[in-house]
Amino acid sequence: MRPKRTKAAPPTPALEISGSDRTLLTNAYKSGLIVAWRHDRDRGYRLTLGNQRDEYVEISNLPSYLDRLRNGAS
Repeated sequence: MRPKRTKAAPPTPALEISGSDRTLLTNAYKSGLIVAWRHDRDRGYRLTLGNQRDEYVEISNLPSYLDRLRNGAS
């Protein structure tokens, strides 16, 4: 007897990043403030800093957090 075929699970929907957040994150990456970022569904954004540690930032706090990084770095 043949085993039943199962359907593959549907792909998870892609998370949308707003245009202003994408611009902020891209500029922070280009200037060297952050090494990488990822949108975390539960916590907001996960930012990887230059010293390879990860920081979780709420979406609403992203602009002020990047400003603090920028002012502390210079």
